[in-house]
Amino acid sequence: MLTLATGFTKTCGPRSGGVVRLWLCDRDNVTSFTLNTSTKEYSAVTMVGASVFYKFEFDQDSAMFKEDGTRENKSSKITKTIEFFLGKITQTTRNRIQDIMDSSNCGIIAIVEDTNAQKWVMGYTENFTKERPMELKSGVADSGKAFTDANGTTVVLESTDNEYSHVFTGTVPV
Repeated sequence: MLTLATGFTKTCGPRSGGVVRLWLCDRDNVTSFTLNTSTKEYSAVTMVGASVFYKFEFDQDSAMFKEDGTRENKSSKITKTIEFFLGKITQTTRNRIQDIMDSSNCGIIAIVEDTNAQKWVMGYTENFTKERPMELKSGVADSGKAFTDANGTTVVLESTDNEYSHVFTGTVPV
């Protein structure tokens, strides 16, 4: 089966790094995403009942995502990582980290918007639907040592799959 059918034209415009918005929801609150088969982009998401995604805010330039693709024994593996920083350790911060940890038991689906205005779906793919969701890999609260050190929690979510994430062109249900 041949699948390489076109080339790639380099991007000459801006291609800034970073993440500007992040929405999370429990895996079980998503029914499905609608795939546009010609563009390979998700155009809509169907939620269970009145379920929504929850927006997580963070300091500017403190969030990122990456996808690390490898091949071994003719098998593909894509490790997807989202990292973000919740500034200032508080009871509210603690509660949200605990929520993420508890939701990781069944898994989380994320929509990540990068600085190039592209939204990406992570924790859901066509090959596995929602069976390989994001999970909390770590949540490190750090008070800092010096008065000018950062005080907050670095959260890392991760999933492993065998296909890269799809762009989401629809409206995030919030």
